[in-house]
Amino acid sequence: VLPCFALAGAPMQKVTHVQKLRAHEWHVSSVAFHPALNLLASCSWDRTIAIWDMDEFKELRRIERGAHTAPITSVAWHPNGALIASTSADNTTCLWDASTGHRMRTLKEHFGWVLDCSFANDRTKLATASWDKTVRLWDPNTGELISTLRGHTKGVYSCSFYPVGHTSALLASCGEDGTARLWDTRTRKVALTLSGGHHDAVHSVAWSYDGTTLATSSADQNIAIWDPKAGKVARMLKGHNDTVTGLAFTPAHKSGINFLASAGGCSAVVWNPTSAGQSVLAELTEHDEGKEVQCVSVSYNGRLLATGGRDGNVCIAEVPEFKKEEMNESSKDRRQQWRQSAALEDWRTPPKKVGDLKVERRGEPEALARFREQEQTSSMSPGGPEARSKTARPDPSKLLASRGFDSNGIAESDESEAAKEPGQEAENTAPQHAVVVPPIVLPSSDAEAQEIRNVPLRKVQPRTQAHPMVQQMQEAAQGTKEVADMMQESKPVVESKVRLRDSVLVTGDVPATRF
Repeated sequence: VLPCFALAGAPMQKVTHVQKLRAHEWHVSSVAFHPALNLLASCSWDRTIAIWDMDEFKELRRIERGAHTAPITSVAWHPNGALIASTSADNTTCLWDASTGHRMRTLKEHFGWVLDCSFANDRTKLATASWDKTVRLWDPNTGELISTLRGHTKGVYSCSFYPVGHTSALLASCGEDGTARLWDTRTRKVALTLSGGHHDAVHSVAWSYDGTTLATSSADQNIAIWDPKAGKVARMLKGHNDTVTGLAFTPAHKSGINFLASAGGCSAVVWNPTSAGQSVLAELTEHDEGKEVQCVSVSYNGRLLATGGRDGNVCIAEVPEFKKEEMNESSKDRRQQWRQSAALEDWRTPPKKVGDLKVERRGEPEALARFREQEQTSSMSPGGPEARSKTARPDPSKLLASRGFDSNGIAESDESEAAKEPGQEAENTAPQHAVVVPPIVLPSSDAEAQEIRNVPLRKVQPRTQAHPMVQQMQEAAQGTKEVADMMQESKPVVESKVRLRDSVLVTGDVPATRF
């Protein structure tokens, strides 16, 4: 199968194909690896949920079509691996016993398709994203609705809890309105709105394992890497030729990099999100030709990559080992290639000669042109500029007097005109455009002067409300501070051993299927 896109200079590798599972009768909407075991859960629009053993690539259990009455849109594991949550187009979310496949409870409060879900690390909250423009928080132990988060102006596609610590209240969501939002679930308010990274609907959101990076994918075929503390885009990843519908970070690599896997178009791609240049590392194109890849997930140890597509298959591949030296060398090669191409462009473009450049003066006033001609003529005359500098200049006081002004620049009053002999007309040599300054009238008495002093001055009211742009900047700064505080307050998770029955399963958060 040919790659769906090719990027010049990219050190792209082909991931090693392991297994292709005929999982469902309709397209696979979500896949999710167990958080601690080598197990995988998948769901489909055929209204079934399947659990797979990744050591032998066999199906362990299947929850048949009684699970939901409409297509299943996403599946996620509880952090302890004992529960599985599934969302559906029937506006409900179901919790399942992973060992027996029995339904434990059904959550019914949404008024539209439920498209994604995410468990909090403290195991006390479950977030569900719906097309009814809301994100709802549930208690998975009791099935009670905790709160409803309202802020998106259109349907919400995906949601994901902050992965670090077991007391974090930070939740990320994205939707059709083209934005991603960071919520403080304690106050049920938006802590920060991430906008400007995409110009179309945002379909998926994912946190890196260390919580330092947030990734969003969109229908504009791009992936945005965000700095959640600053609320700004760190870099953009471009390469897909269709909507990017799924994202999943890998655990920290030996090189210290959290690689990112994405699903979009007819391929899944592994990226290096920290690379300043072209960051495509590998590509998976094992699904049937012409069938889009809908979802992606990475195993807890970062060795396996699972994708689900519209062909009803689940493809499992081994993620290749990337050496830090090789990535550095590839970056150097790309920089060298860019320099060579830039030099080639410079060689193709003939340089301009200085003699060919002409300075054109357009719209030059006639007075300025006449002055320039006079300057050139005078400079060519005998004596040159030195002779001009020795020429006597007129006396300013005499010039003012000839114009009808006194030595202070004030026009002569009418009294001086009346003092002249009768029959003698006063010469008015002042030009018509001259401005006549009115005489200064002083108060005639102390009472009049006091009355002038008592005239109240107009009070200038202070501005009570800041400019809207200043308010937006203040709100954004406050939001980034709240996000940074919540990320700092998160405490590390205390790992505990969980005894599993038979073939119990679990995994991390998985992006929802897009329609």
